[in-house]
Amino acid sequence: MKFLALSKTIKGAKAVGKGNPVLTGISENSKAAQPGELFVCIPGSRADGRAYAEEAVQLGVRAAVVQGEPLRGLEVPQLVVKDSREALARLAHAYYGNPSKKVKVIGVTGTKGKTTTTYLIRSILQRAGQEAGLIGTIAYQVGSKVYEANNTTPSSLTLVKLLDEMRRQKCKWAVMEVSSHALEMKRVLGVEFTGAVFTNLGRDHLDYHKNFTNYFLAKRRLFKEFKTVKARAINADDPYGRKLLRELRTKAVGYGIKSKCAYHATHVEHKPGLIRFEVQGQKFEAPLTGLFNVYNSLAVLSVLRELGLSWEALKDGLKHAPAVPGRFEEVSAGQDFTVLVDYAHTPDALKQALTASREILGKKSPHRLISVFGCGGDRDKTKRPLMGKISSRLADVTVVTSDNPRTENPSAILEDILRGIPRPLLQNSHRKVWVEEERGVAIQKALSMAQKGDLVLIAGKGHETYQIIGSEKRHFDDREIVRRILKENRK
Repeated sequence: MKFLALSKTIKGAKAVGKGNPVLTGISENSKAAQPGELFVCIPGSRADGRAYAEEAVQLGVRAAVVQGEPLRGLEVPQLVVKDSREALARLAHAYYGNPSKKVKVIGVTGTKGKTTTTYLIRSILQRAGQEAGLIGTIAYQVGSKVYEANNTTPSSLTLVKLLDEMRRQKCKWAVMEVSSHALEMKRVLGVEFTGAVFTNLGRDHLDYHKNFTNYFLAKRRLFKEFKTVKARAINADDPYGRKLLRELRTKAVGYGIKSKCAYHATHVEHKPGLIRFEVQGQKFEAPLTGLFNVYNSLAVLSVLRELGLSWEALKDGLKHAPAVPGRFEEVSAGQDFTVLVDYAHTPDALKQALTASREILGKKSPHRLISVFGCGGDRDKTKRPLMGKISSRLADVTVVTSDNPRTENPSAILEDILRGIPRPLLQNSHRKVWVEEERGVAIQKALSMAQKGDLVLIAGKGHETYQIIGSEKRHFDDREIVRRILKENRK
């Protein structure tokens, strides 16, 4: 595609400079730019892509997109736009032929449950013989190919490339997690969503959104601004879900257990490794644990049923639900106690994970629930004492540790967590809470305390295989650490 032809897809844009080169692709990263591509300068919080335009030209790009004013001295034609992020999204869709017109996209947004919900949707579709790609926190999957996920929702360029690959691989569906950041930063702009799911809204990302109103408005965009959506499924038991349902009226369906709604679950049962419920006279069961997975299952069946999937396919798909990496994942090496690794990193998610863990043990069990968790650095500080309070109240023993401290002082993060914990619980006479900054040592301590029949919940990182300390990403996998320690303890 030629530069000027592509430029015409952006309203109000101005092409400056001489030439109309044929473009071989689009790039947003100057270091990865290839000869013949169009380089889009994206302004960021730490650096402005305009500063790297010359570097991209040296690598052979044939044109550039700049925000605001043209760059002086650049030896390639430029497209001057008002918003580079918006331009990147629109240019990507135009260059790759709008792949979401051919692949049906289901977007799932919410604070908790996005990953499990997307995995379940994809699994059910695949089992029903309908090929589906996956874009989310754990990985991006197209057919048998699995790509590392750097963001829950990738940049608009990466997203469009993935959708285009899905189209070429004959995928009928694309199932994706849609983060509030992605909605605010226009990463999903131009995607023609077919289905949309709202799971819930809890305390998270307030460092970015500042308050719940802004956070909700970001999520709301998926349901109000994308006119191609044919099915909207919303958690009617969540207060923000109810607000969204009131706004959308007949354009959405609700799901829940407490509220009267289109997909109201009755006869709900949940015990370790099994959930059962009924919806619209249909009986469902899945090999999942916890009430939260009843909600995830309701989200899945409501959006897929609205999009035309049969009750039989939904029942069969849920009955064969897959295990999701790092989501209540059991790690076993022959020990006589249970170890679960979970991604819970918000107050609500930690509460649900601990509640489900207690259900596994049994309400009157003499065995202990041991919790290991931390809070990430450079993120919402208000949730730290809340998580400390929750773990100290719901677990018999808590080990507070690090979780991606980033550029913050780990000890300062631990102090924030401890503010939510009653001081007597930290004293030897009533010791319920231990503090160990190094995460590997904290896991070892928890495992060494565990006795026959106990349950150890290691929360916060789930599927992640790294620790971010300073600006460095170091390999660290809770599951690997657990297996190594358990193996050493057996010697």
